[in-house]
Amino acid sequence: MFDFKNMSFDELLKPDGYDCTCGRHHATGVKYLKIGRGAVKAIPEMLAALRVSHPFVVCDQNTYKAAGEQVVQILKASGIPYALYVFGHEHPVLPSERELGILAMRFDYQCDVVLGVGSGVINDLCKMLGWIAKRPCAIVGTAPSMDGYASNSSAMELEGVKLTIYNNGPEGVICDTEIMAQAPMRMLRAGFGDMIAKYISICEWRIANLVTGEYYCEAIADMMRTAVSKIMASVDGILARDPDAVGYVAEGLVLSGLAMAYANVSRPASGIEHRFSHIWEMINIARGRTLELHGIQVGVGTMLTLELYEY
Repeated sequence: MFDFKNMSFDELLKPDGYDCTCGRHHATGVKYLKIGRGAVKAIPEMLAALRVSHPFVVCDQNTYKAAGEQVVQILKASGIPYALYVFGHEHPVLPSERELGILAMRFDYQCDVVLGVGSGVINDLCKMLGWIAKRPCAIVGTAPSMDGYASNSSAMELEGVKLTIYNNGPEGVICDTEIMAQAPMRMLRAGFGDMIAKYISICEWRIANLVTGEYYCEAIADMMRTAVSKIMASVDGILARDPDAVGYVAEGLVLSGLAMAYANVSRPASGIEHRFSHIWEMINIARGRTLELHGIQVGVGTMLTLELYEY
């Protein structure tokens, strides 16, 4: 069994992947990953590593202020041509066919990469846009609020129904912990909620393996347990907005995405607690209510699932 939990990110991103004792080949499409203070400055390096040179940059109003403006300045200073689309204030930005259609119609086909600047919704939309436009995509994370940064799937809404669409995922991921540490506290809490959910998802994955014989990989599960333990030990630092503590959350969230790509299913990072969240989101959409952050809902779903387990 491979000791994924003690591997560096460079080792986990090994292009050839690993033939695991679980019987499956584990690999990820992520080619470039940088997490840390000032990581956003590495955008030119990431684009060069991905062999692309003309990004289509996607933001919303909040993420443009948080990091998008800085991304544009870096591109200009490096002489890198780009196209930019910033969602307006008219509607909340959702991972739905409406927003994806807007991006598809705004897309500049001179661009050879989709570069998202944001968190969950922007990331999911950019993965989908890259998939349908046949372009690689990359993401500059603005908040440690969800675990899809490195995953090969998008949580989308189709006619009000939440579903998971598997796609190519991002080839580049940058998480600047100084930017992430300044995200709204609710988003920091959301990231924590999405990570504690792994206690449930890993347990549920193993139960499914024991009861129904479903595929399971202990090496991947062990990697996730270790990531959650590191985050649980850094709770005070997260609340204090310490960039290094926030970095542990970002690492755990990225590892979650890698784990899903390794397993080629969402089991390592998503169980019934995520179903609670998806159902609440669909109900709120149908009733025209304001949506809560995914990670907050998942954290509540985790507590409810623990009560079910106790029962």
